[in-house]
Amino acid sequence: MEESFIQQAIKEYLDYHQMTDTLSAFCQEQPGSRKKWKEEDISSMPKLYAAMHGVQTYAKREELKDKQLKMLDKNYSVILHAGKQLIAMGIDLLKKAESHTKHNTHSYKEQLNRYYQLFMSDSRLEEKEAQDLVSEEQLLALKSKIAQSCKNKDTAQLTEPLKKLRAAALSVAPKHRRKFIETIINHDIFSSNLNSLLKNHKVQLYVMALVCYLVSVPKGVATVLKHSQQSTINTFIEITTGSPTGSAHQRFALGILQKVSLRSEAVSNQLIDSGMIQWICQELLQVHLLKKDYVHPYCLDFGSAILANLVNSTYGIVYLECRQAEVEGIMQLLLDLLRAENTESTLIIHILVTLTALANDKFGAQMELTNFSDTISEFVEIYSTHSSEQDNEDPENRRTILDMCAHLFHPRETNSVLDTSEVMEFNARKHQEEIRELEKRFDDENELIIFECFPDESINLS
Repeated sequence: MEESFIQQAIKEYLDYHQMTDTLSAFCQEQPGSRKKWKEEDISSMPKLYAAMHGVQTYAKREELKDKQLKMLDKNYSVILHAGKQLIAMGIDLLKKAESHTKHNTHSYKEQLNRYYQLFMSDSRLEEKEAQDLVSEEQLLALKSKIAQSCKNKDTAQLTEPLKKLRAAALSVAPKHRRKFIETIINHDIFSSNLNSLLKNHKVQLYVMALVCYLVSVPKGVATVLKHSQQSTINTFIEITTGSPTGSAHQRFALGILQKVSLRSEAVSNQLIDSGMIQWICQELLQVHLLKKDYVHPYCLDFGSAILANLVNSTYGIVYLECRQAEVEGIMQLLLDLLRAENTESTLIIHILVTLTALANDKFGAQMELTNFSDTISEFVEIYSTHSSEQDNEDPENRRTILDMCAHLFHPRETNSVLDTSEVMEFNARKHQEEIRELEKRFDDENELIIFECFPDESINLS
């Protein structure tokens, strides 16, 4: 440490407090300023030297940290960009490979999905930049452009602004997602033009993605449904059932219907009347179980969640009660899924929730025909033994599954047949309490909102 550093600090102190006489005297009497002191000498010198040595060391350390941080940021951006490009290339090559090979590519898709989610979670724009992308001026301009385009029946020009809006949504940090949704809702950018936009395949995916974000909150559901509720839901049903199995369009449509059906009894009833219960069982769950065809995990997860929502509704039970023959097939399918290998824990939970609603006196004959009680007991025994051995098993999901089985399904020790009176009444009551708790979680402003984005979209969104 140089003596000049100490002397300069003293001069600045005296000058700051306007101690001109003392400053003048110090300048006349100050010793040579070029002398350097070794670090080991400082401990025997006045405390001022130790303090200033600490300040100088701290300043140098901070300067070095700033340089290192800038270098890390630069390297991080390069690696992140390269990672995104590699993921996009991997997805593209995987699609091409599927048409030339008989090998199952499911595991590769899962790995790409994990890496893609990692890159997406760490590649958000700065908060200020994300906010600039969704300014009030831009939203008002987009709303006006949407209205004019729908009036002229030409929505092709909306692709870029909708794509940009969705990119902004994915850039918003999790803690600001509710605020982002609130901003979009307040501007009501789709207004009464949602159906028109959904009819155009060029913008359909971007519109559905934004709607899927909006319906994550109750106010968003009300906004989406306030214009032509029945026709809007019918459009989403058509997209769900008419899109290729597992496609991005089908995923977003299922996500929207699941979130909306959880909050709207009228929508739930409409889905039931449309045959959604049968469609989910036949086109998603049965295809996954029997044909061993690949069904996207998101479709299985949200499709089974919709099934649980519908069957657990009052109208759903009445609807199935009038279709006793179909109930046996549904019950048998769900029980077979429980016994299948490698069934995801979230899918198991939805199956158990659905079976809870069906396990009552109205469907006693079906329970007997499907060997309901023994199958559940067998599942509990196998799952409690083997699920703990799986490294990727979510501990919270495992506890939930075992708790549901213990309280809802496991037969009393004195009887090998499920009690269909007091136990079933308790089960129904307990399940409704769990549903209410789940709804509270969705409404909790501290609960994380998921903004869906999938690997096979990365090329289009980059």
